[in-house]
Amino acid sequence: MSFLFAKSDSIISSVPPETIPLFIILVSIVGFTIIIERMVYFWKLKPLDKEDLRKVRDLSKTKNWDEAKDYLGQKSQGPASVVLQLALDLRRKSSEDLEEEVRQEGYRQVSLMEKYLTGLGTIATIAPLLGVLGTVIGIVRSFAEGAGTKGAEVGISEALVTTAMGLGVAIPAYIFYNFFSRTKEERTIELENATEQILPHLLKK
Repeated sequence: MSFLFAKSDSIISSVPPETIPLFIILVSIVGFTIIIERMVYFWKLKPLDKEDLRKVRDLSKTKNWDEAKDYLGQKSQGPASVVLQLALDLRRKSSEDLEEEVRQEGYRQVSLMEKYLTGLGTIATIAPLLGVLGTVIGIVRSFAEGAGTKGAEVGISEALVTTAMGLGVAIPAYIFYNFFSRTKEERTIELENATEQILPHLLKK
C-alpha cells in the first residue's frame, strides 16, 4: 500500500488540488439555479384566503360559473385557483368527467410544486460529503508530500477550502429545500381544502 502515498508518483499527488473545489462549484451552480427558479415559481403562487373561497362557493351555489372563474383568475394563479378554474370551466360545459379531470389536474399541480426539490435535497446532502472528500484528499496529500514541503502546504489549504466550500453550498441548499417543501405542503393543503369546499356544489345536477 505504500505506493499509494509515495511522494513522487502517488495517486493522491496525481489528483489536481482544484478537482474537488471545481466539482463543488458545479454543484453550487446547479443548486443556486434551482433555488432562484423555485423562488420565482413559489412567489407567483398567491394563496386563496377564506373570503375568496366563500365568494367562489356562493357564486357556485347560484351557478354563476363564469363569474366565479373570472374572480379566481383575478385573485390567484396558485394550484387551488388553477384547479378550481378548470372545475368551473368543465361544469359550465357540463363535462361528465369533471371529477376525474379535476383530480388529474390536482396531481399535476402537486408535481409542478415538487419539481427540482429532489435535486436540491440531493445537493444539500452531497455538498458536505464532497467537502469531506476534499478534506481527506488534502490531508493525505500533506502527509504524502512530507512536512514543510510546498505539497504539504497545498494539501492543508485544499483540506480547509473544500470543507468551507462544501458547507457553504450545503447550508443554503438545506434551508431552501425545507422552505420550499413547507410551502409545497401549505399549497397542497390549500388545494385539498378548496376542492372539498367547492367541488360538491359543482357536481350537483
